[in-house]
Amino acid sequence: MGVPLSDGAKRIIDKKNFAHVATIMKDGSPQVSPVWVYRHGDDIMISTGVDRVKTRNIQRDPRVALSISDIDQPFPPVQVRGRVVEIIRGEAAVEGFVEVTKKYTGSEPAQLPPAADRVVYRIEADSVVAPEK
Repeated sequence: MGVPLSDGAKRIIDKKNFAHVATIMKDGSPQVSPVWVYRHGDDIMISTGVDRVKTRNIQRDPRVALSISDIDQPFPPVQVRGRVVEIIRGEAAVEGFVEVTKKYTGSEPAQLPPAADRVVYRIEADSVVAPEK
């Protein structure tokens, strides 16, 4: 069982702020990618392509770290260490892609990707550092 996100973390995650997710390469070195994020309860969701480096890394090692800064007030950022607890594939992954696209762009995507090309990761936080409000 993970730790809950604070109200400050939820506020920053729920805005159109970019996140950076760190995954672990096969040789143990870190790999960082900018991502769009959304939230389901206390879990952080990331939609990405199945052919990405972060996808290969997560499938091998589910540990991740995220940093999310509020575009209006970059410091202090939300910092999350956690792990991927669910990998969502198929049409449900396309639905996640639509959800995050609408969050960041305000509209439906112009074209839907093939279900086989998308994956959504559900991240459960093990530790969270975030602003109070």
